[in-house]
Amino acid sequence: MQRARRIWEEGLGSNPQVATALANLAALRKEQGRYSESEPLLQRALAIREEALGPQHPDVASTLNNLGMLLQKQGNYAAAEPLFQRALAIWETGLGLEHPNVDPRSTT
Repeated sequence: MQRARRIWEEGLGSNPQVATALANLAALRKEQGRYSESEPLLQRALAIREEALGPQHPDVASTLNNLGMLLQKQGNYAAAEPLFQRALAIWETGLGLEHPNVDPRSTT
């Protein structure tokens, strides 16, 4: 993953594919319990996605949600909550209130 991230960054710069590589590497670090290494990777992925896709894109919401889950896992609830709220607002606006990301009772 590190190698793929470096190759994509060198070739593509701030591109959504680079953000995906960063987010995947962050997920791996989180699963390994390496939270302090995961957070900056997610922050960078978020910045790239916001710039490349716009602040209201569903991929931005997913990254916000993932960052919120990481902070929650570390017990930093105060920092996680606004990220969850922002992700939910993006999903409500872009995907609708019936979408499974918004309404867990939805089966669609």
